[in-house]
Amino acid sequence: MSELLVVVDMQNGFLREGNLASDRCLAILPAVQAEVKAALAAGRRVLFTADTHEVGDAEFAVFPEHCIRGSREAELVDELSPLLARDDVLLVRKRRYSALFESEMEGHLHRFGVDSVRICGVCTDICVLHTTADLRNRDLPVTVAVRATATFDGPRHPAEAVQEFSLLHLQRVLGAKLDYG
Repeated sequence: MSELLVVVDMQNGFLREGNLASDRCLAILPAVQAEVKAALAAGRRVLFTADTHEVGDAEFAVFPEHCIRGSREAELVDELSPLLARDDVLLVRKRRYSALFESEMEGHLHRFGVDSVRICGVCTDICVLHTTADLRNRDLPVTVAVRATATFDGPRHPAEAVQEFSLLHLQRVLGAKLDYG
């Protein structure tokens, strides 16, 4: 059995360009890179998720258009994308908040005998939270790498308050362990 590092949506569309790009999310990139480096050095697999939508996706009724399939926004940031050439690194494209919704992630969990998950990335209150919820619903222990997890600041979405609430929800409701290291 093994621990898997899940890196959520570290894409251009959340870090550098487009309607949902955020400096707050970009600021955690070095911490995410450190998480990936540590996982690979310890012999663990890394699974990147990539929010990927079709034109006219129903999610755009809630959020502005973002990460359209084939666009630069939908790709991992340049600092992480070269890692996709490795055999121990996976990419799961997803179309909803949870990386387990209608994706091949469930199969990867079983194929690689994953018995625990460490998670980081963006956005804490959306895709990190919903992916963690689905992992916990499968009785997998989840640890959130807090310093490598962030959300955006925007109208009706104050990042500090949303981040604090989300971390408490991840811990107290979903039973995830918070690692502030």
